[in-house]
Amino acid sequence: MSTAALEALVREQRALIAALDADDVEAIAHATAAVDDALVRIRTFSPRFVSNDAKRLAEEAMTLTETARVRVNVLVDMTARRITRLAATTGKGKAVQTYGRTGRFAY
Repeated sequence: MSTAALEALVREQRALIAALDADDVEAIAHATAAVDDALVRIRTFSPRFVSNDAKRLAEEAMTLTETARVRVNVLVDMTARRITRLAATTGKGKAVQTYGRTGRFAY
């Protein structure tokens, strides 16, 4: 298997991490779609990562996935703190979450 699809995935993951670091909403949306497209291309081939280059790229992609996950969690926590501070400054007290961490409505 050619490593082109894995190289594209790594490139798009790096762009996503850069967008997350820059706090650029449009770039995050674009990079997320690009990562998804790269994953779809990889799934289409049902690859077997047998070459050393492919294994290295797959490992790098997994590391970048974890890096992006950590950044997203940090951004979620920062946003929750901002909402709480804004609610406190308006005299509304503690803000009630609309969605929980599972993506479902929090009660």
